Amino acid sequence: MAALRNELNIPAGEDDILTEKISTAVAYVDSALGDATIPQSVYDDCVVGCAADLYNRKSAQLGVMSTGMDGMEPYRIPLDPLRSVWPKLNAAGVLTGRSVII
Repeated sequence: MAALRNELNIPAGEDDILTEKISTAVAYVDSALGDATIPQSVYDDCVVGCAADLYNRKSAQLGVMSTGMDGMEPYRIPLDPLRSVWPKLNAAGVLTGRSVII
């Protein structure tokens, strides 16, 4: 929870939604890993990245989030909840996701 708060730069609060996003992220990352094993620090980083993406999607209607800054273009939120996880898993030696060539 603390790592996700730090990643999102949000103060205390919203524990229910953060817990929900972490739980969902764990399910996604575990599914992507399959039977592979990775160091706990890499796993935690993958879960935090995925949970942060899931959290940010809540304020992005139709995949577009306004930054709220004048003169700035809207920011597109990726629809793939594992977008930040695939390169981390590949770097850790787990060939999974869109980078697998069969």
